[in-house]
Amino acid sequence: MAPDCKVDALFVGYESQENLGLRYIMAYLDSHGFRSALAPFSPGALDRVIEAIKEREPDLVGFSIIFQYTLYEFGQLMETLRNRGIDSHFTAGGHYPSLRPQSTFNELPYLDSIVLFEGELTTLELLSKLKCPHKWHSIPGLAFRRSAEIVINPLRPLVEDLDMLPWPRRGNIQQSARGIGTAPILASRGCLHNCSFCSIRQFYSGVPGKLRRSRSPQDVVAEMRSLYDSRGVKLFLFQDDDFAAKSLIQRRWVNGFLHSLEETGLSQKIGWKISCRVDDVDSEIMAQCRDHGLMVVYMGIESGNNQGLETLKKHVTVEQNLAAMQTLKDLGLEFDLGFMLFDPDSTLESVHENVRFLRKVAQMGGPPVSFVKMLPLAGTAIEKRLADEGRLTGNDIRPDYEFIDQRLDYYALFVMLSFSDRNSHPNGLVEQLRQAYFDCMVARTFEQGPWVERYRKELTNLIDRANRSILDAIEQALILVEGLSDSKEVALAWPLLSTFADQENRVQEEILSELYQMLEIYSPGLCNALREENDGRKATIAG
Repeated sequence: MAPDCKVDALFVGYESQENLGLRYIMAYLDSHGFRSALAPFSPGALDRVIEAIKEREPDLVGFSIIFQYTLYEFGQLMETLRNRGIDSHFTAGGHYPSLRPQSTFNELPYLDSIVLFEGELTTLELLSKLKCPHKWHSIPGLAFRRSAEIVINPLRPLVEDLDMLPWPRRGNIQQSARGIGTAPILASRGCLHNCSFCSIRQFYSGVPGKLRRSRSPQDVVAEMRSLYDSRGVKLFLFQDDDFAAKSLIQRRWVNGFLHSLEETGLSQKIGWKISCRVDDVDSEIMAQCRDHGLMVVYMGIESGNNQGLETLKKHVTVEQNLAAMQTLKDLGLEFDLGFMLFDPDSTLESVHENVRFLRKVAQMGGPPVSFVKMLPLAGTAIEKRLADEGRLTGNDIRPDYEFIDQRLDYYALFVMLSFSDRNSHPNGLVEQLRQAYFDCMVARTFEQGPWVERYRKELTNLIDRANRSILDAIEQALILVEGLSDSKEVALAWPLLSTFADQENRVQEEILSELYQMLEIYSPGLCNALREENDGRKATIAG
């Protein structure tokens, strides 16, 4: 092994885009003389992770565990590593370990410690004192095993000045299908809002410090300029939970950010994407952002009926949801959205309302519609409410809930089993159409010619067909369930429900075939990549 392969710490986490949480920690360790590396993790990447750890021989292995639903996967990885003779110190961080350290230790017997909440300072101190376990009790923000005892130290306050942190350690810059350098970036940490289903507020409010902190506009733009100059990055994907918070302070921040983009000459050279709430969509601010490179806005719409919005504590209305999307379209900006077809207070009628809402969204000509069932994440208000009501089912790692109307339990199960691959799989229909949708946006931003509008028109027609097909399928199934008297009748009708899924699956295959034919003309590189991903997905299903 070459002498420079050895590192002090190796981090393991999901990284479909650069994992900025881990890469900020790595940069902070770099600035204090420690060497670190990152091994991207996915369920099929076990051998690569083991090889990286054996090659790098780290003293510490850190696992990024955001939500409890991946806990079993990381537990199996830790067990395999120990069985392969890896004796490094195992630590973990993320939302679930921070909010439920005792449960995490119980579920992960090979875990030695947990870095609670923000990781930079605590990880550095742990690494500095790794060989001195008698000093671990003095590390704020650390939980650890001591024989059969679990010790949870006092919490470490959040970093007050984010500008003091070095910029994240970058890996290989991803290229879009059109050869445009793309990078995620963070301008802030935290969120001022308190949606009942979201663990972000609990994560940042569980420790001393402000609920939301921003880097200075100048520091953010300086990082963007550096990535543009040194790595050729022209597409910036902001990972902030709420980039455009509608407050006087944040308006000043956005104005400063746009001014800095103008001063550094980036405004007409780059494109960027943000996430925000629908009540942050102000036409004047969004128009100014558009004129400085903003391309697309992601919004957590979550529900298309007012009861669902109340359950989720979004503090907006259905009308505001629709108005925000229309404002963006009127400004020539694209939008994307997160949506929950089911929540704990769902009824057959509220699902009908959600389907009708999604049809209105589809008519706006945006990305493919998709939907999920709300999950009761650890530490959230909705989890506590369901537990208090005796409706929380499953276990700590796989929590779920039952609906008041038992027919809806079977309907939701049918929808999620039949269409989760379409909606959520990294290589499913929605993701492949979204990649084409983004590719078309990139072409419109950075390239010219009449072919771009032809590309957009053909893709819009294909997405429209996909939207109509899935919404017809779930609505037809819903009408069938609505006409049955109880859950037993719904169970007996499962073969009939399956015909709707079978028809939708045939349409999906047709759409994918047409998508590839279209991309052969407009984006051959993306076409080849998507075909390979789809072939891999089929092989996995067949296996």
